Amino acid sequence: MKNIFSKIIGLGAVGSISLLLRSFYERKNFKTVQYSIGSEKIESEKKIVFLTDLHNNSFGKNNEKLLAAIEDISPDLVLIGGDMITVKSRLGIENVLPLLKRLSSKYKCIYANGNHEQRLSENKFGLNYRQYKQIMEDMGIVYLSNKSYDLDDNMCVHGLDLERKYYLRRFKKPLDPGYINKRISIDESKFNILLAHSPLFVKDYADSHVDLALAGHFHGGTIRFPCGVGVMTPQFHFFNRLVVGMKKVGNMVQIIGAGLGTHSINIRLNDMSELIVINLKCRNKS
Repeated sequence: MKNIFSKIIGLGAVGSISLLLRSFYERKNFKTVQYSIGSEKIESEKKIVFLTDLHNNSFGKNNEKLLAAIEDISPDLVLIGGDMITVKSRLGIENVLPLLKRLSSKYKCIYANGNHEQRLSENKFGLNYRQYKQIMEDMGIVYLSNKSYDLDDNMCVHGLDLERKYYLRRFKKPLDPGYINKRISIDESKFNILLAHSPLFVKDYADSHVDLALAGHFHGGTIRFPCGVGVMTPQFHFFNRLVVGMKKVGNMVQIIGAGLGTHSINIRLNDMSELIVINLKCRNKS
């Protein structure tokens, strides 16, 4: 009986170490995920890199691995969906600024807020929100805080800020009526891309008549089942499907990135960090 108990303890220890090593691997490496979207509204095809939830992580020294992968992709545009920094008990930013400086020197970059960027407005961290935004703009990055940017005659990118209450733990209600339309103006004749950090409000995004919504925030569900269900999100939603991948709601497509980092819960299992590539394709009008 004692030998059986010892074997069980030993197997448990081996299993736990294996899971910890796997989690470390998934946090410190990333995979490139490709999506293709076609629309009659798209007049010129574009290759977009979408970055979200880096949380001050670094893939190799000075993020060389991430930069090399983006260079191999050679995107027309880099869209940044927020939470590149970590604002918690301390400000994690040292890996972010060099990365963004190098990206913005080569590519058109458009940045929208996540909940961590918005926390800078609390002004407790030696760098306030206005200063951070100015640093981004000085790099040539287009910073969208409830603003829109026309890429060309028929394509527009919108950055939506979500108020603090929408990031509270277990929040599941829809946005307040008219929330999106009060903050950004959407011309339905254009192909509209919405950067809205939380994927939770997918129906609201679809009702606003955007064509593509890009989100992150849920870190792929932390531990993800093969069916795509995440065990837990940073807002303590359990067994949630809105954690990763491409979802279609009405005429809108939502792409949810698993993100490139973690913060408070430093675990990833079956949830590799993601570099996302979106190929926008022209579709002939019928």
